[in-house]
Amino acid sequence: MKIQQFLYEIPELLRSQLPAELQGFSTLGPTGSLIKFHFGDRRIHYEVWVQRRARLVEVGLHFEGDRAANLAWLDVLAPRLPEVRHLLGPEVTAEHWTEAWTRIHEEAPLETLEEDSLLEVTARLARLMRALQPLVDLEAPRLLPGSAT
Repeated sequence: MKIQQFLYEIPELLRSQLPAELQGFSTLGPTGSLIKFHFGDRRIHYEVWVQRRARLVEVGLHFEGDRAANLAWLDVLAPRLPEVRHLLGPEVTAEHWTEAWTRIHEEAPLETLEEDSLLEVTARLARLMRALQPLVDLEAPRLLPGSAT
């Protein structure tokens, strides 16, 4: 299957794997080799990024707003990483990724873009969203100006 088709299949599969309170995400893409999912603020989004040459797929929560806000999110969520790893596995890392952006993510080998790998990637993303979105929702009123309390 081509990357675009692989990514195009994720949203419907993802909704079927999430509890009702997490099914209201919006989708950006797919564009190129990635697709993004957010809950109202596009700067804070979940991402699936297929890196075909490296034979990897990244599943992560990205903070791509202004630098100070992104670092604040990392400061708040990084201490919770042991709890997140307990739920998702030791491969999950939190990092200051670029000059301004931060992320909590995991990379996994991806040999082929087949149905089995689609199901595994979607399951990983659903687990990540179930583990992290409640923390994002908890901290948003404090870290996002104008958020409801």
